[in-house]
Amino acid sequence: MKRSAFLILAIILPLLGFSQSFDTSHLRVGGGLVYGTDIDNVGIDINGVYQFDEQWEGGIAFTHFFEKNYANWNVLDFDGHYIFYSDNSGLNIYGMAGLSFTSTKIDIPGITYTDPNFGTITTSGVTASDSNVGLNIGAGVNYALTDQLNLAPELKVTIANGSYVRMCVNLQYRF
Repeated sequence: MKRSAFLILAIILPLLGFSQSFDTSHLRVGGGLVYGTDIDNVGIDINGVYQFDEQWEGGIAFTHFFEKNYANWNVLDFDGHYIFYSDNSGLNIYGMAGLSFTSTKIDIPGITYTDPNFGTITTSGVTASDSNVGLNIGAGVNYALTDQLNLAPELKVTIANGSYVRMCVNLQYRF
């Protein structure tokens, strides 16, 4: 958990620096809920997006899936967005591609069982971890709710050893 909190701060703090050195109207920072299909679990997403021009954005996101069946999943994404539709009412639709770094940790505790015939039986716990680099492909929408708030649903496929789909709904603050 300490590592997750550190990663979240490592993502957000540099983005705050961007808001001081670039045109601040192009930066969005937010968070939301995400569902991973093959992970079959819900998590939280913290993200930041910088709009370089009218067609290109760069995004960084950290996703933490809640523990399920003794497994923890964390994902760090670096994505590029190409805006292929935009109107004046605050709506745009984009395609995305990028890199994903997925880490998994499974921690199964040991079990102690007392049987009247055999006595106490203890099994040791098992811990394993793995990480993968994958390719993200997907699409998303930016919809301006107000001058400062943006609704940003996304659908993205991560292609890696153990590919999965993520459906995400984020609320972002526009600086």
